[in-house]
Amino acid sequence: MRKLRSLLFALIILTGCGIPPAPVQDAPPFSIVSPAQAAALIESHAKAAHFTILDVRRAEEFASGHLKNAVQIDVTAADFADRIETLNKADIYLVYCRGGVRSARAMGIMKDHSFAAVYNLEGGLLKWQSENRPVVKDE
Repeated sequence: MRKLRSLLFALIILTGCGIPPAPVQDAPPFSIVSPAQAAALIESHAKAAHFTILDVRRAEEFASGHLKNAVQIDVTAADFADRIETLNKADIYLVYCRGGVRSARAMGIMKDHSFAAVYNLEGGLLKWQSENRPVVKDE
C-alpha cells in the first residue's frame, strides 16, 4: 500500500511538472488546425516556454506582416533542416506560411526529424487575416 501511494504521488508530481498540456483539443499532433484553433493554441500557451509560432516564409514576407511572437525560418532555404535541428523537438510548434502549402511541407520535415507536436495553420496567413485576426509588422 505504501509503494502504491508513493507511486501515485510520483505520478502526480511528474504530470504537473514539465509536461506540456494537450496543445489542441481534438487535434492530434501533426494536423491542420483552423485559425480559431490556432488562436486558442496561441492563447493557451501565451506564456509557455515550450511553445513556438514558426513562420516558414521568406524573410521579406515575414517583414511585411506576421503573427505576434513568431520566429522566421524559411522552409525553402537549403539549410532549413539544419536550422530546425537547433530547436527543441519536445516543444509544441504552430507553423504557417502564406496559404498553407509551405507550412505543410515544413510540418512533414519536422515530423521526419522527430518533433513531438507540430500544427499547420489551415489556409495560412491569408485565411488568418480573412478572419480579421491580428498580424504585426517589423519596423
